[in-house]
Amino acid sequence: MKKKLIMFTLIFIVIVLISSLIPYLQQRSSGGKQMVRFCSMNIGNALDAPRYTPWDVQMKSEYFKAIKQAGFNAVRLPVRFSDYAKDNPNYALDPTFMKKLDGYLQDALQQHLYVILDFHHFEEIMQDPEQYHACFLSIWEQLSERYQNYSSHLLFEVLNEPKDNLNGGLWNQYLGEAIHIIRKTNPTRKIIVGPDNYYSLYRLDALQIPTDRNLIVSFHYYEPNNFTFQANPYLGFSQYHDIQWTGTNQEVSEIHERFARVKRWADQHHVPVYLGEFGANNQAPYESRLRWTEEVREQAEHFGFSWGYWELASYFGIYNAQTGKWDKAMLKTLLPDK
Repeated sequence: MKKKLIMFTLIFIVIVLISSLIPYLQQRSSGGKQMVRFCSMNIGNALDAPRYTPWDVQMKSEYFKAIKQAGFNAVRLPVRFSDYAKDNPNYALDPTFMKKLDGYLQDALQQHLYVILDFHHFEEIMQDPEQYHACFLSIWEQLSERYQNYSSHLLFEVLNEPKDNLNGGLWNQYLGEAIHIIRKTNPTRKIIVGPDNYYSLYRLDALQIPTDRNLIVSFHYYEPNNFTFQANPYLGFSQYHDIQWTGTNQEVSEIHERFARVKRWADQHHVPVYLGEFGANNQAPYESRLRWTEEVREQAEHFGFSWGYWELASYFGIYNAQTGKWDKAMLKTLLPDK
């Protein structure tokens, strides 16, 4: 009897130990430190527009409430910081603009949203990295100091879609330098980084990241381009019309295989993944647009990726900024349980 009691006690202890290890093992297999999975909306074509040439989306704090009430838990805020610094002495960020940005960030955080502050459309550094190197680092020094005491719900994204002459080893160098600057004042803030060639998943193997438990790796996905970008002259695909995406086994398999490739890389490097942009523009056939959007979102969630739809209220938009109404069918493809 005594032996049986000892045996059952040992079995109970083993079960408890194994149960306590499961969350740790899941955390390791999913890539680094556990984090909230973001279901986010990009507010594109607003603060990422050129400074003196507004685009079609006027930035409004009311968007944050609408995004939160719809069921998203995060917002990605693309900002063209370079236009407010590159021509100023010591690359100082324009104080008037920055006060406006402070207000937007505070309003978003008050909605209990995670906020991804994304350095977007620094086109000049893509063409002449050396000339704009100091400007890039200065901007991150200023942003890091300015927001160091903000909630941990604020995340930094180092640079959207490096491309052209900012690639390979040079991009890895600039990226590492920016992270080093941020860490001086924000030692544990989440930082989002991505590969060159427009955050291409095919360039992940070229991306070198430092050992840092608070890094998140991002990629963007718009394949097939002739479907997602069709009939849009601004994207260079105006010659394509009525391209369908019907969700065949082959079409679904292509997404799955590409996302599996990202997952393997992330597991090898112990980092979580954020699919920071995906979307099909409003010239795509509507039913195909619904199917593709839902499939991409489902595949991202299958692999444990956070995601961000591109975008709120412009060519890819699913929200009417004039009426305050959502496209309910498109919204359901992203948030089916809301």
